[in-house]
Amino acid sequence: MSSADFPDSRFFASHPEALHGAVAAVQLDGVFPLDWVDALTPPQPLGEVMADNNTLLRALLMLDEPPVSHEAEHGRPDPIQNLERRVDLLLLMASAALRGLGNLPPERPCALSSHKLRWASEEALDVGRHVWARIYLRHRIALPLVLPGVITELLPDRGQFWHTLELQGLDATVQNDLDRLIFRHHRRQVARQRKGAPPSAA
Repeated sequence: MSSADFPDSRFFASHPEALHGAVAAVQLDGVFPLDWVDALTPPQPLGEVMADNNTLLRALLMLDEPPVSHEAEHGRPDPIQNLERRVDLLLLMASAALRGLGNLPPERPCALSSHKLRWASEEALDVGRHVWARIYLRHRIALPLVLPGVITELLPDRGQFWHTLELQGLDATVQNDLDRLIFRHHRRQVARQRKGAPPSAA
C-alpha cells in the first residue's frame, strides 16, 4: 500500500501537538479529503448508507489484502466473492457519478478510531450538532465512508478548530470491517516504526 493511497502520519510527524492527544490507542491517522453535511442529499435511509459503507470497506480490505493472507484467513481462495466485491464497488462508483459527485473535498488532518473521528477545519461546528462526516480513505476511489454522529468536543488551535465526532448508528458489520481496516493500518505503522522507517514510507 503506497502512502498516496493511505497517507499516514506525515502531517503529525511535523505537527506532533496537532491532535491534542490521540483519540484512541489504535487509530487511523493521516491527511484525508473530508467534508460534512447536516443531511444527505438526496435523503438516504441509514440502512442504505450502512450498506454502501459495507461495500466500500470490504473492497478496501480486499484491495489491501494479498492473495496469500486471504487464503490463510478464509482457508481457501474465494474468487467469486472478490469479483462480486469489485462489481459492487464499480456500481457504487457509477451511481455516485450519476448523482453528480464533484471534486474531492479539501484534505484535512484526521484521526479515525473505532468509535470516534477527529479532524481540523477552519469552520467551527457546535458541540451537540449532528452531522454526517464523509471521509475519502483512498484518493483513487472517489467514494466516501459516510459516518453519522454528534460533535462532542471543539478545540481551537491556531486559526483552526479540532472536532471530535462520536460515531452513531454503525451496524455490526460496518463496525467490524472498520475495526479491521483501522487495525491493519495501525499494525503497518507499528511495523514501520520498529524498522526505523520514516512516517511517510509505504
